Amino acid sequence: IAWAAENKLVNGLGDNKFGPNNYVTREQAALILFNYLKRDYTLTVSDEFLNKAPDKASVSSWALEAMKWATSAALMRGDANGTLRPRYSATRAEIATIFKRFIEIKGDLEANKPDVPTTCDHVWETTETAMVDVVTHENEENYVFLKDVNSMSICNGCGMDTQQWFIDNRHNYETVADASTALDFLGDETGCPCGHMSTNNFHNVDQVAPIIETKTYAAELPVRKKCTLCGTTKPWSIDDISNRNIWIEHTKEVVVREAWDEPLYNKGDSYKFDEYGNATFVPAGSLIDTIHHPRYVNNEVDYLENIKTGEKIYVTVSSCKHPNHDYKGDIPCCADCGVMVLSRNELFK
Repeated sequence: IAWAAENKLVNGLGDNKFGPNNYVTREQAALILFNYLKRDYTLTVSDEFLNKAPDKASVSSWALEAMKWATSAALMRGDANGTLRPRYSATRAEIATIFKRFIEIKGDLEANKPDVPTTCDHVWETTETAMVDVVTHENEENYVFLKDVNSMSICNGCGMDTQQWFIDNRHNYETVADASTALDFLGDETGCPCGHMSTNNFHNVDQVAPIIETKTYAAELPVRKKCTLCGTTKPWSIDDISNRNIWIEHTKEVVVREAWDEPLYNKGDSYKFDEYGNATFVPAGSLIDTIHHPRYVNNEVDYLENIKTGEKIYVTVSSCKHPNHDYKGDIPCCADCGVMVLSRNELFK
């Protein structure tokens, strides 16, 4: 109340009274908003619409100028018969409608177009668009497809990609040691002469590997709109879609790599031993086993949907797509953005 009085938005009821518990009448609401705007803007006041109101004589003298402005600016237009009911209290629905129109009027004034008639019932069209970042997922785990990388993880006995096996089985074991023991046991079971251990080798292979990255999504959105009736322009704001209670995310499944089989062959003549030490000769080129790798997918944002209006904003990943890979030390990384695949120790954290 002190702020409103100091800024001359309200003057009270007279006799040094304010009436804080009284209902607000329609003409009082018009005066408050009129006083608020005229502090900073030059307002157009016309009695054209007020004169058409059947109950124009009911407008209080102190609210006359404000009601002329409110009716000419389409803030208030009355009911189907044009009746304004200026001294009646305003309903919550009426106040909501008034404030919606009030914000539009203020937007017109802030666009530095004081000569634009505020009586316009704006019909907006988009005049300028731009790619706008609308949502960001930070420190998100995703998978990338490493094509033709020099892995240094190929078993010299059977050709198995041991690093891919660790990645495939990362959720089956708690520690690297547990996984290594299982891999060694698997080597004995399949008869691999090297026990599924890799040595210094240079084989280029395709791998699927996990990474931790920040993914940004962008959309082609309007950044400026123009009224087709009066020419008023207004900017678009990212705040329009910032309310995650209204705008919800819909995701899509992006396949990184379909499930595939990896045949394991004996690279040289060797022997397989059973639990009693009995040897069985295994000639070079023998098929030892076939590993079935899982299907890898990422869930990405497909579009944002306004659950109140049904409007959809389709997005695209504007951050790095990781098209090329290099090495930092002995760990593959994206050659463009530098994001690294998880090391063997990090796989089991």
